[in-house]
This record gives sequence, C-alpha cells and structure tokens, in this order.
Amino acid sequence: MSLFPAYSSNSNNEAKSLDEAQKSSDEVSNLWLENSSFVAPVVQTPVIDLWSDSSSDESVKIIFNDSAPSPKSEVIPIDLDGSISSDYNRSSTSRRERKHKKRKKKTRDRSSHRQKEKYTKILENVYFEDTARDKRNLTVSTLGGSDRPSYTLYSAHLGFRPFKKLLKQTPRRYHAVNIDSVRKGEKQDTRIKRSQTSDESKQLRNEMEDFNWGVNMEEEQTKKTKEFNEGLAENPDDVELWMKYINFQDVISRFQKDRGITDVRNTITCQRKLAIANKAFEKNPSSTELLKLKLSLTAQLLPADQFSSEVEALVNKDSGNIVLWRALIMATQASVAICTVPKVLDLYSRCLSSLRQRLRTSPRLYDQQILEMLYRCLTFLRQAGLWEQMWETLRLNLTLNLNLSKDNFRFRGFIDERKLIGMEEVILTSRLPLNQLWLRVESLRESCHWISVSSDQLEVLGDSRRFVLPEDVTDFVQPIMSRDSSLKLAVYSILSLKVPLLPMQDFIAHDLGLTQIEWDADSIEMLLPLVHPFVGILAGSEEKKKVMERILEDQLTSGPQYLKYHPAQEPYLDFVRDTFWAIAESFSATQYERTSIYVWWLRFERLLASLNKNDKDDHRKKKLKSMVKDFLKRDGNRNNLHFYREYALIEKEIGRFDSCVNILETTIGMQTNFLANLSTRQEKTVLCSVFRALFETLLDPKTYQENHRGRILTAVARMVSGPDENRLEQAEEFLETSVDEFLRQPVSDLIEKTYFLPSFECDLITCYAYFLYVKNSTISEPIGVLEKCLKHSKENKYLQECLYESTVALLHLDSKRSKLHGISKETLDQALDLYPMNCYLLSVGMEIESESPCWKVSHHRTGSFQAMASCLAIHIRIERLESLGLQDAAVAATNKLLSIHRRLAKDPGSQRCPLIWRLYMLFLRERNLCEGRGEEVYHESVAECPWARGIYTDAAQVAPQLLTEIQDLIREKELRMHVTPEELDILRG
Repeated sequence: MSLFPAYSSNSNNEAKSLDEAQKSSDEVSNLWLENSSFVAPVVQTPVIDLWSDSSSDESVKIIFNDSAPSPKSEVIPIDLDGSISSDYNRSSTSRRERKHKKRKKKTRDRSSHRQKEKYTKILENVYFEDTARDKRNLTVSTLGGSDRPSYTLYSAHLGFRPFKKLLKQTPRRYHAVNIDSVRKGEKQDTRIKRSQTSDESKQLRNEMEDFNWGVNMEEEQTKKTKEFNEGLAENPDDVELWMKYINFQDVISRFQKDRGITDVRNTITCQRKLAIANKAFEKNPSSTELLKLKLSLTAQLLPADQFSSEVEALVNKDSGNIVLWRALIMATQASVAICTVPKVLDLYSRCLSSLRQRLRTSPRLYDQQILEMLYRCLTFLRQAGLWEQMWETLRLNLTLNLNLSKDNFRFRGFIDERKLIGMEEVILTSRLPLNQLWLRVESLRESCHWISVSSDQLEVLGDSRRFVLPEDVTDFVQPIMSRDSSLKLAVYSILSLKVPLLPMQDFIAHDLGLTQIEWDADSIEMLLPLVHPFVGILAGSEEKKKVMERILEDQLTSGPQYLKYHPAQEPYLDFVRDTFWAIAESFSATQYERTSIYVWWLRFERLLASLNKNDKDDHRKKKLKSMVKDFLKRDGNRNNLHFYREYALIEKEIGRFDSCVNILETTIGMQTNFLANLSTRQEKTVLCSVFRALFETLLDPKTYQENHRGRILTAVARMVSGPDENRLEQAEEFLETSVDEFLRQPVSDLIEKTYFLPSFECDLITCYAYFLYVKNSTISEPIGVLEKCLKHSKENKYLQECLYESTVALLHLDSKRSKLHGISKETLDQALDLYPMNCYLLSVGMEIESESPCWKVSHHRTGSFQAMASCLAIHIRIERLESLGLQDAAVAATNKLLSIHRRLAKDPGSQRCPLIWRLYMLFLRERNLCEGRGEEVYHESVAECPWARGIYTDAAQVAPQLLTEIQDLIREKELRMHVTPEELDILRG
C-alpha cells in the first residue's frame, strides 16, 4: 500500500488524463505570450520518476536526463524523515577517500593544469526538509572562485580619523608628477606636465590628447631670477618690482629638490627674503612698504628681546618714524618674556611725545598719527583690564579737544555696592570649584567697575587701582591741530567703549587705520556687524543671532557690557548713551559730524532692539520708543530726515512693520519739493535714502505681500511732479536719465569722508535697480545696470564699495525669493578681494558657507575679521546639522572647525587677535576637548597675546589645573585683577 493515496497505481490513469488536459489548457492560455521574432531556447529539465512497486515506500529515487549537460547521474536514497540514508553515507565515505587520493596524486604533477568543471544548475524547485542537520548541505563546493562574493573593506570614515592607523603609503594625486612624494636623494623630475586649455577647439584637443610638454623648473627659476636682476639693475627705484622679487622666493622654495624640514626651509627662505629686502631698502630708504616688510622678516628670525633692541636703536636715530614705533611697541607688547603693563605704557608715552615734537609742521599728518597711536593705547588699556585708566585718558582728551566740560561726562548711574557684596556671598557659598569661584567673582566685579572713584570712596572700597588721578594719564593727553580731525577723535572714543562701527565698511576701516591693528578685537561686541551689518534687505539672520546668543551665554566678553543681563548692564548702557550725546552736542547743528554721530547712535539702538526682539519684557521697548520720540522733538532734529529714517527702521526691528512703512511714506509725502526738483546735493541725498529704505522694507521676504509691488511703484511715481496717469513713466525716465548722466561723466577720486551717512549716487542707482526688478520681475536688467556703474566707478573706492553692497543685496534678495539659483559666488569673491573688511559682504559669505559642504569653505582669505567670519559660519552649520539629527555631518564640520582654528593659530594675520583665541577656547569647552587640548592652547595663546586679560580668564576654564600659574602670570604682567587669591581665601573663610 502506498503511503500517499495520490501515488497509488489505481490513480495513475486518472492522473495522466488530468495532466494532458492541464497541458493543453496551459498551451492555449499561453499563446498570447509567444513572439514570432524570439524563440526561447529549449531547456531540458530533469525527469522525476516516482514509483512505489519496484522499491520500498521508504525511499525516493531522482533520475537526471542523460541528454542534459550535467554531472554523472547519481541515485541518492532519502529516508522518510528527510535525512540521507545510512547505506549511502558509508558508500559516499569510501568514494570520498578514493577521490582524495586521486586528487592528491594529481597535485604532485606540476606540469598538469587542471581546470574545474563548471557546474550548470539544472534542478529547480526540488526541496526536502533536512531534519538530520547534515553539514554537507552547508557546503558549496561546486562554485568556482570567480563566482564567490568578494568584499572590500575601507578604512575611511566621514568626518573623523580612522580608528586603525594605516601604514604610510605613497599618495595618489591627480597630477602627473607628485613633487611631495619624491624621496630625498632620488633624482627628481622637475618638469610640470601641462594639458590642453579649455578654450582650444575639439579637433585640436583630439590631435594633442596624448601629447604633453614640460618645462624644467630649474631653468624657469633661473630665467625668472635673471629677468628680475636685469630689471632691478636698470630701475632700482621700482618698489613694486622689489616686492615681486621678494615674494618670488616663496615660489623657489616650493620647487626645491631637497625640500628638507619645513621649519628649516622656511627659515632659509626668510633669510633670503630679508637679504633682498635690506638691499631694496638701501636703494629706497623712504619706502614705507619695504620698511614694514624688513621689520616683519627680522621679527620672524630674531628673538623678541634682540629684535626690540635693534628697533629701539633705529628709533633713536629716527624718532618721528611711526612705523618703527609700531614695530617696537608690538615687539614688547606681544612678547611673553618682556611684556609688562608699565613697560608698554612707557613706550606709548615716549612715542606720543616724539610725534608731537616732530610733526607740528604738518597738521594733517600729525593728527592722523597722534590719533592712531592714541587709539592703540586706549585699546591696550582696555584689553589689559585697566578701564579706570582708559576712561580717564579718554575723558581728558575729549574735554581738551571738543570744548566739553567735566560735567558732560559725569556718571549719573548708580550701582549699589551692598547688592554686589550680597551677590558675592551667594557665589562664595555655592561650593563651586575654586576656579569657578574666582572666575565668577572676578567677572562680577569687572562688569560693574569701569570709572575712577573719589578718594573718599577709596577708603571704603579698599581697591587702590580704582582710584586714578588726572596726573597719572597726562602723558597720553594730546591736542589735535585740525578741526577736521574732531570726528576721528569722536569715533575712536566711542570705539574704545566697545561700540562697533555700523555699518562696518572697508573704506572707513582703512581711513581710521583699523586694517593695521589686527589685535583690536577682544570681545564679542566686535562681531555684531557680522550678525547685523545694517546694509541691504536681508541684513540680519535668525541663525546668526542664535549663535551670538549662545556665545553670549558663555560670557565671551570682557569688562562692562551692554548685551547680557547683569547688575550694571543698564547703567553702562546709559553711560554709553550719555557719551554719544555729549560728543554729538559738541558740534554745531549745521555740521555733518553731529548728524553722523546721532545716526550712529540710532543704529546702535536699532542693533540692540534687533538682538532683544524676542524679549518678553516690554519695558526696554517702551523706554527706547519714548527716548527716540523725545529726541525727535528737539528743535534741531525735527526736520532732519536722517533721524526719521532711522526711527522708522527701529520700529521695524521692534516688530511694528506697518508703523515703519507709514513713517517712511509720510516722510516722503510731506516734502514740498520732489526728488527730481531738488537743487542741493544734501537734500537729494537724504530724500533718496528714505526712498531706498522704503523699497528695501517692502521687498523684505519676511513681510512681503502682493500689494507691496503697487506701493513701491506708487512711491517711485512720487519722485517727480506731473499728472498721475503719466507720472510713473516720467519717474522711470528721470531715473534712467540720472543713471546715464552718471555713466557719461567721469567719477572723481575725491572721497567725502562723511562717516555713517549715505551716498547719493549709490542710493539713486540702487533705487533704479529695485524699480527695474519690481517692474520686470527679472534680475538680468538691474544687475546689468549695476555692473556698468561698478566698472565706471573704479576711481572712487568708497562709491564702488557701496555699489558692490547693492549688487550683492539684490542678488541675495532674488536668491531668497526665487529659490532657483544662489548668489553669484564670483561677484561676492571679487567684492571681498577688493574690500575684505566689509562686514556686509562677509555676512553674506558666512551665510553661503554655512549652507555649503565643509570642503567648499574658502581658505584663501586672511585677516582677523575674515577668520572670525569663517568660524561663525561653521558654528552655524554645526548647530543646523545637530538640530536635523545629522550627527556624522556635524562631527565632520566640528573637525573642520578644529582644523581652521589650528591653521589660524599659525597665521601671522590672525594669531595676534585675542578674540580668535577666545573663540578657540570656547570651541574646546563646547566640544569637551579641554582635557586633550586645553593646556596646549593656553600656552599658545599666552605666547601670542600676553597682554590680553580675557585670554587668562578663559584659560582658567579650559585648563583649571593651571589656575595658580594663570594668576601668577596676571600679577607678573601687572594686568588688572579685581580679586586676588589671598582675598578670595579670606572671603571663603
């Protein structure tokens, strides 16, 4: 009897008939699948013969078709439980032994090359259950080596170093000759392979595809050096050619055969450049550029004490040379071995005295150099923590030169000393670590103490350094000889109180000499122009403000500050306002200096309103609004449109958009004369700036609506007089004619040094560009107009810089509105190459870099502001990636920022900037890297900026184990320390 009834002999005939019927039905149903152009190959499948009469029911026999190209057929008996029969196991074992011997014999014959017989899979859909767990079912002995899967393991990781250190291998570069990998002692091929340029035709590229020609670099260097020598022999007075020859030594060093150690090679190159610079200076002793380069190269080769001795000898011979004085003061100030506060102040005193004696014959040059050295001295005092001495020096200079009395600078605020003592007691009883106790008490006191106290208060306070007499700072009080220098003195004074330039433009920075002071930034207030540059439509960014708020929370400030809440925040802010007003009122109402100072103050209030926009406390907003309204009600301010424009923009920052637009439209509508009919340049300038402010306010994508386009066109029509039906066409004709007239006339290279006030030509061209953009809804025509004006204004650097700002602003606006294409990186890079200190251009570059991959971050720009902009951009990118949960990309950006900080620590243009080092330490604290890098960064920062007190306070957080050493070093340099370790021990006890 069969085990399964379906396999019984009685049902064989019925099964055959059913199979034939099913086969015929399948052939009929599959006719539609046949294709006459394709005939599938016939594949012979195995015949499975299941019988039960000639064998036992306990086994199944599988027979392969002889015609199929398969291995020899074999009968495999399978038990009912799914396991292979035991008889088959015994026979298969003997067969395996015979095969093993036979295979071993074959391997002895070296000449025979046995090829594995390829296995073709024939069986399909034949399965059985392996209940015995036979291990032979796990082997795949029929597959060849080429059929087995291969896996390649990579050691590269995203954003961080591999865990396993790989052996050093020859790097694979994309160029033909890898100069860096050529070993010492081997013959080096100094030819540089050059491929075809992209402008050549396709046919020429195909013909020259495999052809490369090379230039021997040794011959090229010899030829170039010969050309320099011949040119300098003919014209030794060509300073520019000397500078090119000196810079060419870097190219020679780059392609030397024996490159050797980097430091040794740099030293040799520096010595070679210094020898050429000395020879060039002998031929051109009056060249300032050559003297600066010579002093810079000498400072790199000599120790600080030896270099300062040599420069001092030169100063004694030429005491009126300000370049020598700068080098001498900086060599002493930046040397950790010889820097002390009294020694540096003595050099500043000697410098001011020498300049006063030597330069009285040239009033303009005298004022420029005196004010520059005075600002350097004030900055040094502030960064050393000597606020009382700095303010006394500042007050006496303002009183002497701006006809102000002592009462104008009398501090009206009040700080309750008892309240401060109570806050100190709370800190001391908090059981914090010793470094945190010292830091918090020190920070509290320095935030509240910035002006000198009287002798009566000194007996109560007990801090002798808070008492400063006017006689202590008389050496730094200098009269200015020209009335035109009063504005510069006012700007330097307000900058010393940590109020940034608004806006920060490259022209103003060059005129004030800020480009030559790379170490003036020590606190976060100097970064505010990068966060809110006050130019263009999309000036501020919420992400930038968030980064600024986070940096503020980490107390990256020094001295009194007006950004973060503390007991003296409002008193110090009122103190800054009083200083603004006192300086502005020293000028007459008709002078542009008064308007400039007040516009700067209103923009400063606008900046604070923007930073405190999300503040729930309405007290500050109400106080600001009432204060500005009282200011506008004064007699000299009622008709000044500059003030109304700034007041409207303050309303926008507070969150009152409709009020801002109404103020601007009302200001335009109340004018009796139209813009086209005005005759004086001053009236045209201020009214055109109001039009531009209105256009930029209405075009802001954050508040843009459909009716804003009509309001802009209505405002454009108000530029001219005439009937309403043709007014817009007349206004367009007026703007087009004005721009054509500007392009026809030559641009004067005379620059009006009106800080903080708008430019009429720039605003008029920008208004025309905005009008074309709104009317045609395309970017090509307005950008074409701006590019023509940019080329035409090459002689006037200030005007060209303003036009670059307008061009980038319009491109930025279009990229945000359309979201189809980004800002032209080429235009932005070109503008930054010409004006690297422009904070609006740097701000837009920050936004682009924060949205770009790490490998697109630019490295070619140097300077303190450019470096800080790059650091802030990556900070923004890290926060965005972490908020999105992209941890791997955030780690990559973190390592990129660490690499940038390491590079900046060795960059001569930024390594003397205290704020860059403080940002570096902040980065270490945020990423928990203090244990590995904190102590090392502390030593590097102190070696470069030993005078900056803020670096020592930050170092106490990244290297708390060195607190005693840090405090001793502060005492040694005689920097300001508000609480000594001994006093702290007494307070704790």
